Amino acid sequence: MIPRLSVVIPVRDGLDFICSAIASAKAIPVSPLEIVVVDDGSTDGTSELLQRLAEDDPRLLVIRRDRDHGAAAARNAGIAAAHAAIVCFVDADDMVYAEPIARRLEWHEAHPETVLSFADHHTLLPDGTIEPRFAGYYPRFETFLNGRRGIVELGDQAFDLLFGENPVCTTGSMARRDALIAAGGFVRELRRAQDWDMWIRLARCGGVAYSTEIETRYTVRAGSLSTDIDARVRYIAEVVRRHWAFALRRHPITALAALSRVEDVRAEQCRLVNRNVAAWAHYLNAFLLCSKVRQARDLARATAVLMGLRAGRVESLDERARLAAVSAL
Repeated sequence: MIPRLSVVIPVRDGLDFICSAIASAKAIPVSPLEIVVVDDGSTDGTSELLQRLAEDDPRLLVIRRDRDHGAAAARNAGIAAAHAAIVCFVDADDMVYAEPIARRLEWHEAHPETVLSFADHHTLLPDGTIEPRFAGYYPRFETFLNGRRGIVELGDQAFDLLFGENPVCTTGSMARRDALIAAGGFVRELRRAQDWDMWIRLARCGGVAYSTEIETRYTVRAGSLSTDIDARVRYIAEVVRRHWAFALRRHPITALAALSRVEDVRAEQCRLVNRNVAAWAHYLNAFLLCSKVRQARDLARATAVLMGLRAGRVESLDERARLAAVSAL
């Protein structure tokens, strides 16, 4: 039988956490269900573990790749192997909540014009703290929601909302497989931010919906707190460049908001390595490009640091994780 849902999980060296992601996918009360795990050149025993799991559960399909091709290529391989009309993405160190995912799948099936949907999520920090991370954290998106709950269709504002801020958590995002293929899949050249680029492209070709229910758990691991400022911002800036002309023709304010996002991420990453003067400059640029409450608050905080009114050094793992969690989305 053709599965109703294909869950795609890319993994590389995930021996310590992949079982939780797979278990959360297996718990989704959908039948038939397919779980496609793409092992992207693991060397830590993940491959052997996946082979044993696949032998015990026919719903699990494992694709083994000989080396690290990157997250974009791994997701593309999962899409190509999937058989369901709807694909749900789960990162290997995250997990989904079964019942809400099943309910959103039913909604997707009843709204075939919707090519992408995403949901609120919890964030698990390295110290074990779990906190909610709402898409409404982003000011433009919060204004759009205006207190609405449930599954909200973004309508003709989908591109503007996703390009200006990117409120989408990749884990738990669902998309029509045919739309993913028509869009050309994830761009392999984008080693980072390739998911944001995909959501933007989908928003340009079909409907997008958002669930205010918390449906996933996003994990920030201590070993994943990147301080590679230049690489991260370079890829985000490349995504902005790819869609800049379209955004400028459609809505110049959205184009400026995207540039503000680049500056904001650069500022947050500068804070992670205690470059406070550079962080202040980027916060200022972000505020000038998009004068929202969040940008004003961040600039005020950075100014207070430079004036010696508050500590600027980011030393605790907890705060580093929170910064990474905010700037990653």
